Amino acid sequence: MAIVALDKLTVFGPASQKSETILGLQELGCLHLVPLSETAEAAPGRAAEPVSQETREALRYLDACPVQRPPAPGAGPFDRAAVTAEVLATKHAEETLADERDDLQEKIAALEPWGDFERPPEGALGANRLWFYLVPVKRTDELPRDAVWEIVRRDRQFAYVVAVAESPAAIPFRNVELDPRSLSQLRERLAAVERELDEAHWRRVSQTRWRDPLRLEMDRADDVVAQAAAAAAAWTDEDVFALRGWAPRVAVADVRAFCDRRGLALTVEAPAPADAPPTLLQNPDRVAGAEGCVTFYITPGYRAWDPTLVVYLSFALFFGMIVSDAAYGLVLGLGLLLFWGRLSKTRSSRRFRNLAVGLVSFTVAYGVAAGSYFGLEPPPDSLLDRLRVYVDGRPMTEDRNAMMAISVAIGAAHLTLANLIAAWNRRGSSRVLGHLGWAAVIVGGFLWGAGAMTGAAAFAEVGMPAVIAGAVLVLLFSSDRPLLSFSPKTQALRLVDGAMQIPNLTKAFGDVLSYLRLFALGLASAQLAITFNDLASQSFRAGGAGVALALVILVAGHGINILLGLMGGVVHGLRLNCIEFFNWSLNDEGYPFRPFTKKATN
Repeated sequence: MAIVALDKLTVFGPASQKSETILGLQELGCLHLVPLSETAEAAPGRAAEPVSQETREALRYLDACPVQRPPAPGAGPFDRAAVTAEVLATKHAEETLADERDDLQEKIAALEPWGDFERPPEGALGANRLWFYLVPVKRTDELPRDAVWEIVRRDRQFAYVVAVAESPAAIPFRNVELDPRSLSQLRERLAAVERELDEAHWRRVSQTRWRDPLRLEMDRADDVVAQAAAAAAAWTDEDVFALRGWAPRVAVADVRAFCDRRGLALTVEAPAPADAPPTLLQNPDRVAGAEGCVTFYITPGYRAWDPTLVVYLSFALFFGMIVSDAAYGLVLGLGLLLFWGRLSKTRSSRRFRNLAVGLVSFTVAYGVAAGSYFGLEPPPDSLLDRLRVYVDGRPMTEDRNAMMAISVAIGAAHLTLANLIAAWNRRGSSRVLGHLGWAAVIVGGFLWGAGAMTGAAAFAEVGMPAVIAGAVLVLLFSSDRPLLSFSPKTQALRLVDGAMQIPNLTKAFGDVLSYLRLFALGLASAQLAITFNDLASQSFRAGGAGVALALVILVAGHGINILLGLMGGVVHGLRLNCIEFFNWSLNDEGYPFRPFTKKATN
């Protein structure tokens, strides 16, 4: 659970072996290339753009097909361009037909109240034509008596009026535009479109047998583009080439062996202070799912720290507190079990599955501690009741002051941990005392506030000196300027740097209070569950159809509440980590390690 140590490797060899070396390094797949040539078009580690966006679009279309065919053995030579064109033609036809089907259905629905009729040919009525109007039933007496019109149908709201006139102004109501085709013609065309859509669907299913060859051809093409980018990134003269990249320290032996086999020269350098290596995170699969929660917001700098484990644990805790119901956690767990097989196919999906296991586990555990099961409390003196957490003889969740204090305590602990980690990362610098000062300010402020709220003088007696001592450390040790300088100007500027940290006092206060959202969202989820239970109970007591309605209220209400809890748990659980926690512990942003590797598997 750390950032992988990297070394800077430079490969030298005869210019005649450049292409062969690039192919071999791509097979090895452990180098993040660094451009040595000023003409290199590829940014460090950036993946090559696919050769054909059309091919990628065709592959996405086939991958999304609900019915898949296995690859056809012995299908003969594969023409990527022809297959791409054929698949995209099917896609275009299916989309066009689907749009036409939807349009026909709308037109049929609009025409059905008027009946099945054919309009007279152009000129059959002279200068007149048919006009159609929707007239409110209560206003039919406003229809002009000197006009030619007929009410062909009535419903509870409108009268359907057909008029023969030269212009729609003959009737003082807004006319309705209907499709010129008859109802039977529209229905015949709809049936034909449905048949064509069915044919297009099965044509698409048949084309899915080309998914693997299409993907392989795309990967090969991307590999060629990546090789060209690597060649452009290398330094070359008439006789010699050089190719540089970052590699994990554990992979240096493999690169050295590769160079020895080909008679290439290799230099290995540790990162210099001026270097900015990429960041490669390495975590066990059971917690690695949280890497995505980190990197979607920020990639830690190479010399920073890997927050994956902390984010995994805190995100799961925050999620469980927001959902705040053991039965909801079991429902989410059941959903996870239904998709377990699908989530076990690839390494990335297994990582997500393990993250989901953590979220579900913390949700169930916190729900048991809160004593909430679909908003219901366990029976007194039962096993579930004994597992429930009580504060001063009352269930924890019923004591709002206690829940607010717990939420704020979690926030203070989380941000204190952030500053302690930041202090560890700055060890060897005087800034370590500044971060320790912030930790003292946050802990002392919490204790001071807790003492003021509860009347516990001991908390206040400890908290006040901690805040003062921490503030002094922040003032004196929040500067990167030399500590032991005898220059009055330098020391004055160090104090100015410390004074610039004063606004962060309100920031620390606000960030700690931000964790009250854990209490507020958990309370909202619990109250919604109770409300749905009350509504269902009232409906059930009414009997008859009320029993069925009660079931609908329970299923729909708790389903909505689970979805709200899921969204709130993800959004706010990640926000507390990515905004509040990272702002105090992770200020050094880097860029990800992207290996120069071969995509095509054969």
